[in-house]
Amino acid sequence: MARVHPFPALLTPLAHSLEPSGYVPRSNAVPQPSHVRPLLEAANPSAELRRQRDAGMLLRDTRPALYLVEVHGPAGKLAGPPVRYLLGALQPDAGTPLEHDPYRPRAWEAEPAVTLTADDHGVFRALLAEASERSVLVWEGRYDGHVLSLRRIEPSPVAKRIQAVLDEAPMRPLTALNESGLTLAAVVPLADPGLELRPIHRALKGVETFNEETFLTLVTAYARVYELDMPLDTPRGQVAARERLATMISGQHAVLLVLPGGRGRILRFRQGLDLAHLKGAPRNPTLRSLDLALLNALVLRTVLGIQDPESPGHPQVFPVQGLEALVQGVESGTFQAGFALNPPPVWEVRAVMEAQATLPPRTLRVEPLPPAGLLFLDTQA
Repeated sequence: MARVHPFPALLTPLAHSLEPSGYVPRSNAVPQPSHVRPLLEAANPSAELRRQRDAGMLLRDTRPALYLVEVHGPAGKLAGPPVRYLLGALQPDAGTPLEHDPYRPRAWEAEPAVTLTADDHGVFRALLAEASERSVLVWEGRYDGHVLSLRRIEPSPVAKRIQAVLDEAPMRPLTALNESGLTLAAVVPLADPGLELRPIHRALKGVETFNEETFLTLVTAYARVYELDMPLDTPRGQVAARERLATMISGQHAVLLVLPGGRGRILRFRQGLDLAHLKGAPRNPTLRSLDLALLNALVLRTVLGIQDPESPGHPQVFPVQGLEALVQGVESGTFQAGFALNPPPVWEVRAVMEAQATLPPRTLRVEPLPPAGLLFLDTQA
């Protein structure tokens, strides 16, 4: 199993508020406050970090330790328990990334690699809460509407218990790990009630085989088609569509078809479909149950004839974050149509982890995320 190591940290003086930079991260990339953007946008971020270290621009904590980032809800500490991320160092073989073709950080010392860990009985989550009470507050402030705090977990019995639990827990990073050294990781319990799993939708562009009328006729072989009560080009219509998509009959799978003019349809996949004989269906039965896998195999490959729609950098199939952005892209003519997905359930992601399987690229993202730049991993110590 993966080993989470204490690490020597480099700290930078932080203002009380980390001003949002306006940067829109790629899927599963951590947010970037304005103070850390110059570092990450440097030609060689690792070399720039070493330069700042040697120039005395960063504070050095040479004693290896684990750290804790607490992210409170938009209402601050009144919003309930925070989402807690354990900051530690992962070795290169710490685990296969959860997604195929994962995001590669600009600097493994600066951008925490979000790592999901199975915590079926809440032991890890309880240990993080205990560590929070006994840790040393390093910094507290705000970022992107959230109250954040950074705490240092001193070498102690609770730190050893945390490491012992993680030594046995299935862990899967959402980003690629450094193959030649340690990676700064942000480990979070998969079942944390404050953690949101967000889907990454799909949009079509330049697909000559897509004709709306023909498509809706052919897709009925695999899915029932439902009309929407409200147009998608209004906030209320998007909320209504999202709620209806999420509350389809339990145990069935569905996607939302987004069309120009604020129009849309819900496609509910038929039960009892034999996917094993389809060339584009995953061989792993756990992966065949994913909404995205059904969309790729039945709709994009079989109905539309798109080759390898799940391949990274596909010229006709594009990942899009957020239903609003997907609708706007279709309305503006950037995309022909789009398919919005439900967020993957926690139990489904847990099953993928248990099966040692890998999700299609750009399947999900998590919120809230710890921002880059709270501290850095000192690889030279």
